[in-house]
Parts: sequence; C-alpha cells; structure tokens
Amino acid sequence: MDTRRQVVLLIIVLVAAALGSAVAHAQVDQSALAAQIRRANAKERSRALEQVRLLGPESTGPELRAALIAALEQEGQLRGRRYHADLRGERLEPLEDPEFVFRLSRVVAALRDPQAIPALTGALGSGAPVRRALVAFGEEAVPALVAAVGSPESIEYVVDDALIALRLMVEGAGPQPLSAGALTEVRRVAKLRLTGKQYFTTLWDAIDLAVALDDPELTQIVRSLASDRDAVIARGIEDPELIQETQRLAAERLAGVPAWRP
Repeated sequence: MDTRRQVVLLIIVLVAAALGSAVAHAQVDQSALAAQIRRANAKERSRALEQVRLLGPESTGPELRAALIAALEQEGQLRGRRYHADLRGERLEPLEDPEFVFRLSRVVAALRDPQAIPALTGALGSGAPVRRALVAFGEEAVPALVAAVGSPESIEYVVDDALIALRLMVEGAGPQPLSAGALTEVRRVAKLRLTGKQYFTTLWDAIDLAVALDDPELTQIVRSLASDRDAVIARGIEDPELIQETQRLAAERLAGVPAWRP
C-alpha cells in the first residue's frame, strides 16, 4: 500500500509539473504575441493577430488585451491623420496592410472590454461588430460616442456610425435605458448634426436619431427638412437627387417608417 501510494503521489506531482509548464508556456506565448502586435512589421502583426483570434477572447490575458487595444487606438489615429492629409490634397503612400484595422477591430470588439471603448469608437466605420460592441456597453459608451459625433475632427464615417449606435441605444438596443443626463447629451449632438453644413449620410443618420429621440425641437427641424427644399440646401446638399432622397427619408421617419436597424 505504501509503495502504491508513493507511485500515485509521484504521478500527481508529475502531472502538476506538466500543467504548470503548459501554463507558463501559454503566458510566454501571449507575451510574445503582445510584442508582435506592437511591432511595425505588417506580416508579423497579421500572423500574431490570427493567433489571437484563434485563442479566443476568454483566453486572452491582460497583457495581450492591452496590446490589442493600444494597437487599435493607434490605427484609429493613423486613419484620422491620413483622412485629413487626403483632404488637404497630400500624396499618401499606400498602407502595407490596409485590412489590418478591420481584422483588429473585430478581435478587440469580441473582448467586450470597457477599456476598449475609446479605441473602438475611433474604429467606427470598420464594420458592424464594432458598432454592436459599443451598443452593448450601453451608457458607459455614450460619452465617447457623443464626443465623436460632436468633434469637427471626426471622420465622416465615424460620425455616421456613432449616430447609428446612439440611435440604437435610444431605441432600446443597449443593456438598459439611457439616463436623462445621457439623453440630454445625445439630443445636443443630434441637433448639432441636423444643422449647419453636413455630409448627406450624416444628415440622414441625424434625422433617424432625432425622430427616435421624439424631441419636439428636433422633430420640428426634421419637419422643415421634409417640407422645405431650401432647408436641405442650407445643410450643404445641392444635388437634386440627394435633396429629394433627404426629404423622402425625413417624411418617412415622421410618418413612422422605422429606420434601418443594422
């Protein structure tokens, strides 16, 4: 019996040692992946990101999460710089891996980590998973979304997606109804994008949000857009077809036709 007990104990010790070694190896691997994500080499980053995707969000440790979030934030900043450089007419070198931000944003969105809210907001426009992740955070994501809508530096497709995310929250897609304070901020930026010169898709998304808010002042602005062609032109939209489409959309929303739910 003593010999058998010793054998069993030895087996337990060996198994524990093997498991400990495996855990340590996994930790080393995640550290290596984090380092690769932070590097500039496009191919290396892409391979590391695929390994992270296969690893899954539940198994992604704090160090690797932080590296992924930081990388997405940097990609968002790079997109912003390139966007404004393009507006200035500057010649831009092609990106080594233009699809990297789309793949990275999906991996970060899957983490469901509140620390990623600013990075995910900067990545809006890169796909529905990013928008859905922000909506799932609910009111916690409202300040970042409001800031994106209100900033004159924001890229148009970031503003458009932020407006859609806020509208989905107002419509009840988030984990809980928005507070009165949050709704006040949402109304403020909805009005901002309903007035002044706007890109046509931004105005359309602002119309959708305004009607969802059911605010008398905002509803009146939408009514003026639906009935007055000059009100649409005052927003910087001069193409006859886009004017007609804007008025049609405004009239439909006022009549109760629901907005697109992505």
